[in-house]
Amino acid sequence: MADKPFPTNEAELNLLLQTLKAKLPLHQAALGLTPAEVTSESEDAENFNYLITMAPQVMDAKDAYFAFKDLLIDGEISNVQPPMPTFPSVSTPQHPLPGIKKRTRLLIKRIKASPGYTTQIGEDLGLIENDQQGFNPNELFAELKLRALSDSRVEITFSKQGQDAMQVTFRRKGDTGWTAAGTFTSSPAIHTASPTVPGDPETREYRGILIKKNDPIGNMSPSYSIVTTP
Repeated sequence: MADKPFPTNEAELNLLLQTLKAKLPLHQAALGLTPAEVTSESEDAENFNYLITMAPQVMDAKDAYFAFKDLLIDGEISNVQPPMPTFPSVSTPQHPLPGIKKRTRLLIKRIKASPGYTTQIGEDLGLIENDQQGFNPNELFAELKLRALSDSRVEITFSKQGQDAMQVTFRRKGDTGWTAAGTFTSSPAIHTASPTVPGDPETREYRGILIKKNDPIGNMSPSYSIVTTP
């Protein structure tokens, strides 16, 4: 495992900020972060996403203005007035405090210096990438843990083991073929499927395989059996 470099473009930085926004509350206690630190990151994430979403609208308005300017100055003579260009109103969802990138760098430094910081937390926060040197996918085995929930739902717990997602399939007792349950990027995942006989429990098998960049990697898990709860 190796630390990911700090993002070099807006799309990567937005992904990091949104990941931290979603995951930091889960690790706040372990990392010793204050509520103010978690809130500050969340607000930065919202503002950053707003800014990069707003930028194309501002550029479109700019282009519309110069097209209007050129038409009035250099266009053909006409008595028809073209529509006036309009400009979007900029209003960030949170207080617009400068320094998002610098604050994020300082927060990451603080996270990694925390006594409670672990490789698993780093992976979950998107701060660690796999060191693929010497990596043998044949030694990678997917594993699942199942728990029956109400309404015939099944909770699926797994470790991504440094990969991108877990692809899960299932089949009911008596079926020969497997059906997609979903491709899950976080654990635990919830699979919802109606029973063959409404209101009755049923026996299902689940199995999974890890996914890297949309492709299966490593070995399929064993088949795990569970009886659902109506």
